[in-house]
Amino acid sequence: MTDLDRMAAWLREAMGAAQRRAEGAARETGGAEWEYQAHGSLDATGVAGGMVAVGSQDYLPPATGQFMAANDPAAVLRGIAADRALLDDVLAEKHFVLEEDCWYTCGAATEEHDGGDTCDTGRRGKPCDCGRDARVARRVQLLAERYGWTIATPMNPV
Repeated sequence: MTDLDRMAAWLREAMGAAQRRAEGAARETGGAEWEYQAHGSLDATGVAGGMVAVGSQDYLPPATGQFMAANDPAAVLRGIAADRALLDDVLAEKHFVLEEDCWYTCGAATEEHDGGDTCDTGRRGKPCDCGRDARVARRVQLLAERYGWTIATPMNPV
């Protein structure tokens, strides 16, 4: 398993944990949207109704309440679904394949993943030389940072 595979596994696990937290919060509030009220509370709107949160003085400041409402469980779940789709899309990026002259195809390209491989036997199966692996690793790391990954994070899944 490569470092990229381990980071992607960590990220998928972190997304799963975030999804479970958001689903738990949605269950507790009946799945209703959250709305900040001018009187300083955060309420679940719709059929379930009810107050979600107030501050320490029975009042949420507007910036805090509006932020919390904008990040209700439904919004978080939409974000996680989009992040999963983005991760899948990034990981599906293919290595460079030049059908007209396979000599210039990336050394790491494979028929199964990329639709072709190099005819340069000295480079076939060697590390990526088209930049795909570096681009994908950088993008997966940026996405993982949203979920708390840092350079010091162990590379085994959470």
